[in-house]
Amino acid sequence: MKKLLLSFLLLVSFHSFSQLTCATATVLTPGPTAINYGVLNGTYIGGCFTGTTPTGAKWYSYTPTANVVARINTNIVPTNPATGDSRVSVFTGTCAALVCYAASDDVSATNYLTDFTFYAYSGTTYYIQFDNRWAPDADNLSFVFSVSPPAVCTDVLPYTENWSAQQNVMCWKTESTDALRWSYNNGNDFNGDLVNDPVMLIFPSTANNAPKNDWLISKALTMSAGATYTVSVKYNAFNAPVAANESFRVVMLNSDVSTATFNQQIGAVTGILQSGIGVPDLLPDAITGVYNFTPTTTGVYHVGIHANTATAAGIFIVFEVKVEAPLSVADFEANNFSLYPNPAKDNFILETNTALMSAIQITDINGRIVKSMNLSGVSNTSVDISDLKTGMYFVAVQTDNGSGTTKFIKN
Repeated sequence: MKKLLLSFLLLVSFHSFSQLTCATATVLTPGPTAINYGVLNGTYIGGCFTGTTPTGAKWYSYTPTANVVARINTNIVPTNPATGDSRVSVFTGTCAALVCYAASDDVSATNYLTDFTFYAYSGTTYYIQFDNRWAPDADNLSFVFSVSPPAVCTDVLPYTENWSAQQNVMCWKTESTDALRWSYNNGNDFNGDLVNDPVMLIFPSTANNAPKNDWLISKALTMSAGATYTVSVKYNAFNAPVAANESFRVVMLNSDVSTATFNQQIGAVTGILQSGIGVPDLLPDAITGVYNFTPTTTGVYHVGIHANTATAAGIFIVFEVKVEAPLSVADFEANNFSLYPNPAKDNFILETNTALMSAIQITDINGRIVKSMNLSGVSNTSVDISDLKTGMYFVAVQTDNGSGTTKFIKN
C-alpha cells in the first residue's frame, strides 16, 4: 500500500468500551506490556490534524506524578502487522476544551506505524487519541506506553537542533496562552526525498483570526560575558488552512519561561509568506535568519522563539535552530576564511581557500540584518559597505564546506 499524506500534522487483550470518548478514557499505567485497542469505533475529536476527518477513535489518559518523557509506540514487531497504519493525538485541557499538545503519524515514509515521545509534566492530564484516518489498517493494533526520566537539558556550543534526535524535543519547553501550541511533527516529507523531516510547527486558531502568542524555548546553553553568539533560525510558512502571513521574535532568556527575569529580543520578523509551491519545497526554500547576542553576565541562557502572528494566518514551521560563538579573526583565518581590510571604509574582500561561498549575511550589534548576498559558488568577493554606519558588524559566510562568522569594523 502506498500511503497518500493528505493530512498535515500539528507537529502524528481487548479493552472494554470505556475508552470510546475522551470523558471515559482508559487510564494508562506505564509498562512493557502491549495493549490492543481493538476496533476504532469511538468518538473522534480534531485539533491536531487537518484533512480527511476520521470516523472513529479510542481514548486513553495519563497523569504523571513527576516530570517524565512519555513514549507511545505501535512499531512493535511481530505484534502488529507490517501493513499497520496508526495515528495518534495527545491533548491537554479538559474534554470539553481540548488543546493539541503533540501528535505523530508515521515512523517513516514506508513505515506507517507510530513511535514518538512527549514531555509530560507532573500533575497534568494528557488525553491520548488513536484514530482511524488510515482504516482499515488502523484497527486492532497494539501499542506500548512507557515513561522515562527527562534528559538533562543542557548542552555545549556550538549547538544545532534539527529535531532529528526525537528525545531532544523534550528539552524544548512550550508555552501557550490560547488554544494554539507548538508541536513536534515527523509525518511529512518537506524536501521531496521520500524521508519524513522532523520539525516544530504551530497551527493557526480554528477561527483563523485570533493572534498567536506561543513560545518555543530551548534547552540551557552556557554563555560567557562579552562574547557575541550567533543564533540562526531556519523557518518557513505553509498556506493552510488560509494563506500564511507569519511573525515571530527571537528572545534570549535566563530561564526556560517567557517571564524570565532576563528577557532580551535579538530579532523579529513579520510578513512571512510561504516560500515554495508545495510541501516538498518548504525545506529547500526555507529562510534562515541570523541574530546576534552578547551577554553581559556569564551564565545559562535559553533561545525563545515567540510566534506572535497578529491576524489570520497559516502554519509556521521551524526546521532548525543553531547557536554558535563567532570566530575570532585569528580563528576565522585559521578555518581558511579571510576578510580584509579590517577595519574597512567602503568595502572589504572575503576569501576562502578550500570552499566556495554561497551566501553572506551582515548583522549589526543588535542582531538586525543590514545586508545579505547570495553567491554562485565563488572563492572571493568584494562586499560594498559604503552605505553602512560607522561601528562593529558581524558577517556570516555560508560555503559548500561549512560556515564561519566573524566581526569587522566599519570606519
